[in-house]
Amino acid sequence: MEEELPKILCVDDEPHVLEGLQRSLFEHYDVTTATSGAQGLELLAQDAFEVIVSDMRMPEMSGAQFLKAARASYPNVTRILLTGHADLESAMSAINEAHIFRFLLKPCDTEVLLAHLDEAVHLYRLRNAEKDLLENTLKGSVRVLADILNIAAPEAFRSTFFIRRLAAHIVQEKKLEGRWEYDIAAMLSQLGAVALPDELLKRAFNSVALDEAEEKLISSIPKHGAQLLEHIPRLKRVALMIESQGAHDADIACLPARVRTGARLLRLCTWIETTKLHQKLSIHEAIRLAGEQFQSEEDQFLLSGLSNYKALQETKTIHEVRVADLKIDMVLEEDVQSASGTVVLPKGTELTGFVIDRLINFSRGAGIKEPIKVFC
Repeated sequence: MEEELPKILCVDDEPHVLEGLQRSLFEHYDVTTATSGAQGLELLAQDAFEVIVSDMRMPEMSGAQFLKAARASYPNVTRILLTGHADLESAMSAINEAHIFRFLLKPCDTEVLLAHLDEAVHLYRLRNAEKDLLENTLKGSVRVLADILNIAAPEAFRSTFFIRRLAAHIVQEKKLEGRWEYDIAAMLSQLGAVALPDELLKRAFNSVALDEAEEKLISSIPKHGAQLLEHIPRLKRVALMIESQGAHDADIACLPARVRTGARLLRLCTWIETTKLHQKLSIHEAIRLAGEQFQSEEDQFLLSGLSNYKALQETKTIHEVRVADLKIDMVLEEDVQSASGTVVLPKGTELTGFVIDRLINFSRGAGIKEPIKVFC
């Protein structure tokens, strides 16, 4: 089977320049052209490209502005800017703003352009390979940790589902870079709960009043979670986000930018979920109270991402199913109880293959009360 050519997008307001690029490159690349930045953005939304080659001087939207906009929505696509001598100062500025891989002077020899395009394609594929590693291999490992938390500390695990849901919505709405780190941080934000006694966790996550010593133990959850993660490659920033989620503003302000955002994100989402449970509020009431509680500019920026947030019951419907009919990604609407009335899994648990297998095995042994109410 013939290998597909790398797809590149060439943008220039002069049609004859685009025709020349197509003639020079068609044997090596699958070339698509656009005569403006606006058209280029439309094409990027419709298809997957590995490299963008853009002219600098274009009406309405310059090459630098176009590439900056392209980077915001398609950060993995490698960007090359073609510019004349008169545009050098603007091109240098664009390198910083649009993170341009190369800027080449016009006219550019075909062999030179081909060499740079080959490097650009190689960079794109390296990024995608790394993304695949992070999203599949690393996230798979993280899911194992989450399943362990589900067994060892089910009450804490229940809260992480809602914390993660809130965090994901903010990250999506505010278009934060590094989504995978924020997602893993939210998923494992309560991992440190495995170091604490089960009875204490049940009381703490069911709004039972704690004494000073017990409150101190609960406040150590972020630290214990960070300690479990800090030696895992690529998760050092995530570990620091988790450890810092309970820190004061002055301490958070000293952290690196992405870690600072992650710590604030976890702090806000955990506070909202905890307040909702303890005060028996709706999620929207808890979000409103968070807006009064957290007044810093960074916190308000993140909270604004929840302005259109919908509660689980607003996006999914409740069904009653038997254990044999449970599916991955269903969410428990009620506690799953054994035949004797013991809670096997708490309300709010998101079902994974591992969790479903565990419930099936449990139903064959001690037995489980059926049907079970789930969101799906």
